[in-house]
Amino acid sequence: MTEIDTETTNEPRGPERPVAAIATAPGPAGIAVVRVSGAGATAVADKLCPGATVPPSAQPAGSFRLRRLQDPATGAFLDEALVLVFRAPHSYTGEDAVELQVHGGRAAPRRVLAALLAAGAEPAGPGEFSRRAFLNGRLPLDRAEAVMDLVAAQSDRAARAAAEQLAGALGRRTDAAYDALLALCADVEATLDFDEEDAPGLLPPDRFAARVDAVRADLAALAATFREGRLLREGALVVLSGPPNAGKSTLFNVLLGADRAIVDAEPGTTRDSIEEGLVLGGVPIRLSDTAGLRDGETAVEREGIARARALAAGADLELRLVPPGSEAPLAAGPRTILVFSKCDLPGAAAPDAIPPGAIRASARTGEGLDALRAAILARLGAEPAGAGAQGATVNARHLALLQTALAALDNAREAYLECGEEAAAPAAARLREAAEALGAITGRTYTEDLLDTVFGRFCVGK
Repeated sequence: MTEIDTETTNEPRGPERPVAAIATAPGPAGIAVVRVSGAGATAVADKLCPGATVPPSAQPAGSFRLRRLQDPATGAFLDEALVLVFRAPHSYTGEDAVELQVHGGRAAPRRVLAALLAAGAEPAGPGEFSRRAFLNGRLPLDRAEAVMDLVAAQSDRAARAAAEQLAGALGRRTDAAYDALLALCADVEATLDFDEEDAPGLLPPDRFAARVDAVRADLAALAATFREGRLLREGALVVLSGPPNAGKSTLFNVLLGADRAIVDAEPGTTRDSIEEGLVLGGVPIRLSDTAGLRDGETAVEREGIARARALAAGADLELRLVPPGSEAPLAAGPRTILVFSKCDLPGAAAPDAIPPGAIRASARTGEGLDALRAAILARLGAEPAGAGAQGATVNARHLALLQTALAALDNAREAYLECGEEAAAPAAARLREAAEALGAITGRTYTEDLLDTVFGRFCVGK
């Protein structure tokens, strides 16, 4: 099996051609940032500042100057900008870089970017600045992914999780496991480097198993954070369903804290689904109000009902409302919470008459709404705020690699305990397989295809 060579894969690639992109979101804003990075970045910026007594290439590292930017081809005035200069390796990318803080909006930054490209820079691809930061040893792969998680965070809780990963919470745990496996592998392989009569004895099976089990327990705990991480990153779809006039639209509005859905006593008022976002216990939720489930009277209503059923079937969680006088389903699945709505009205089900796990609630009085919110979070699998993974929640890529590592560790353990004197070679191979999977989480081992996959998800300019 190929050796895991962290020295080679972690070496900076050295100077790169300059690339440029707008690093801030489009639209009205006080400022926008246009970034150019790579060998010759300051020379490119010089061409936009022909009248400067101290051009960007002569500015000290970490300094900024207010400059008039001109089109290098026509000399036309572009904008006034704050020009910040960074020198390798002390920049985000680890290269020479210049950031131009221009006026916000769409036109001004685009004009400045076009001028940089005309001056010799090339357009940056998706995630190219972060990719260069990784390749130049400035940012491990898991922390680069955390940058995008932080940018995309929809709640304070998601932002905290991303910030903790950006600070190295996940990398520290996977790096510790990686180092532990390489140390164990070295001890096992020691028996392969000697003649038979001089070879040291095999590591006792119980000691080998104990060391494998210690690493495995931490990796399994990390893998178990995937559901929490997915909820924080992607949110969950929660669908309100039930018969007409069950109180779906009223509950929808109350949970949102806004009058978003039309409420009326006439059955069939909601003809199509309405979706809005909210944050519940730090978890982003997409809440959907749907058409009342009945035999539709018109083609339009029947289509809305069909869509409601399909939406509920694909939801992370269905809140199925049961109003007074309606027959409750005999059983609800793991993705369904029965909500006995309008519990303030005569004829509502008594507390001891509803099934276990069901909620009595009134959108009008607020009774049962706190219990409903707690039940939603619990059924989605969200940990209480402040609990859980202590700064490390894995994404789908991490989970797949952790699963590969766990399977390899199980195979290594089995081989070592069953193969006797022949155990060293197969066990060592499986240990290295596990370590290589862990190394791919932080980028201690990587391929160009892996980098294309990871950074291809990034926006241009990050």
